[in-house]
Amino acid sequence: MTDALRLPVRSQDTTLILRPEGELDVNTAAQLQAWLDDYLHRGPHATTLVDLSGLTFIDSPGLAALLVMRRRLTGGDAAVAYADPAPQPARLLRLTGLAVSLPVFDTLDEALQSLGAG
Repeated sequence: MTDALRLPVRSQDTTLILRPEGELDVNTAAQLQAWLDDYLHRGPHATTLVDLSGLTFIDSPGLAALLVMRRRLTGGDAAVAYADPAPQPARLLRLTGLAVSLPVFDTLDEALQSLGAG
């Protein structure tokens, strides 16, 4: 695994779209947590969409980071959805049952519509 995780963002109306790129694993989960801390400190958008298509690998600390993100954002009355997971993350989300408990959508458009942003 590598320590490289890129976290590009863009805005679409009232939605912030985060597209993590690389590996979300034991070595990089803290990087996502630090990004989330900063995002919450600045005042998050009303809705956040996490585009999972750029993640090539996720392990259990990476899954935990996604769960923490959801809990922290929805605890502050913001909405969050996840979309378009790449093959390995999609398989892991299915195997763990998190594809059901997290709002994971097949496409960005479906996720945006669920957030009322599409």
